[in-house]
Amino acid sequence: MSGQVPKIAIIGAGPLGLGFAKAIAAEPNSKNLFKTIDVFERRPQAGGLWNHTGDKSNVTFNLTESKTNKNALKVTDNDPNLSPMYKHTETNIIKDMMRYKDHPLPAKSNIFPNRVEVLDYLLDYQKTIPDFVNFKFNTKVSSLLKNQESNKWELKTEESNETQNYDKVILAHGHFDTPFVPKADGLLDWFKHDPTAVSHAKYYNDVSKYRNKKVLIIGNSASGIDISTQLITVAKGIVMSIVGEPMFKGVIENSTEQIDRVVKYDYENGRSVITQSGKVISGIDNILFCTGYLYEVPFLKSYISGPKSIITDGSNLRWLYKQLFYIPDPSLILAGLPKSIIPFPFAEAQGQYVARILSGRLQLPSTESMYKSYEQEVAERGQGSNFHVMGNLQDAQYCNDMYSLIKGTENEGFVANFWDDHMMELRQKTGEIKKDRFHVLVNYAHDLREKGQPFVCLKQN
Repeated sequence: MSGQVPKIAIIGAGPLGLGFAKAIAAEPNSKNLFKTIDVFERRPQAGGLWNHTGDKSNVTFNLTESKTNKNALKVTDNDPNLSPMYKHTETNIIKDMMRYKDHPLPAKSNIFPNRVEVLDYLLDYQKTIPDFVNFKFNTKVSSLLKNQESNKWELKTEESNETQNYDKVILAHGHFDTPFVPKADGLLDWFKHDPTAVSHAKYYNDVSKYRNKKVLIIGNSASGIDISTQLITVAKGIVMSIVGEPMFKGVIENSTEQIDRVVKYDYENGRSVITQSGKVISGIDNILFCTGYLYEVPFLKSYISGPKSIITDGSNLRWLYKQLFYIPDPSLILAGLPKSIIPFPFAEAQGQYVARILSGRLQLPSTESMYKSYEQEVAERGQGSNFHVMGNLQDAQYCNDMYSLIKGTENEGFVANFWDDHMMELRQKTGEIKKDRFHVLVNYAHDLREKGQPFVCLKQN
């Protein structure tokens, strides 16, 4: 990169964008090495999805047929900045891990920090990033196009008609915007008859809508268990559709009716559903999908079609080296795509490697080598939604892989924590600690129900 003064754009100022900005700004002589480091954020401040939207009752949610995914329905709404964060959110990760390097959460923070504590932490962390990093708040990227002649990325925002040019672009906008609602017989018909009865966890804020309702929860991951726990306080009944092994087995089963995969929704026949095993459940008032999200980059105008398109049905993103660099054009970098990770240290681990590539202190392998690496990863993980899932300490191993890639450059620049035996053990224990917390929350929810009180956050020791 000798002689070049690259311009860098980071899209998103949430946990990913902040981690990458800090690492890039820490490169030797970065203030002069990079002509510009701009961070675009559609919200008024840093923090990303941790900025709670507040009341969601006026959000219009719509379901239609999808043209790109045969297994899902298309979900749209009228609030482009809506956060999936709900009123009484606490993390699934203990505070000793939900943090950046050398920047612990305040000692008074909860063991599982709530959304306010996390947002305050992120805003405080932003202050540690040098002033020559330009944060552009209330600025939504509307178009990102690669000009093949100039070899520049042309970026446009909704707030300006001006086209801004960048050499490298980091997509750090996260993957919690586009709800995944699995397609099933009768679901669209149900929605047409009673649109307010069908929703997704993204649009959940508190229990008020579900008082005295029989609620069907589709999904048994963290959000499904968390929201079901809150609904214990007011719902007439909770039915959970379980597919696969529950994330926290033995926590919510005695408080809900458990059924297998729903294959048919029948609004006109007693508001009923039919499962894969043939079981019929009727009298459903509300259906709430806790089924996760699809990957989407709505503003990306390049590399979205053809055999090397980066995205197809939204189940995963393709042609990525280390789940990070788009191999056909490595000037496009995608931050924090994997699921089931500890996001803050993960962003730092990726950021340290990317920063050294951007500054020229490290070089990417040959294109052929990157393709071979990608193909090997696809063979191991699969090409579908499992491609980005990193369970069983895979995220920790990935972070250490990033650490090994910067070997020989550790004396300068940002260096993320290496996951030693202590951190690995803590990572393994996090799930059990959260499971114990869920047991407490379920009992607490039943106590609130007996008192006629809705769910509010329970103080932690």
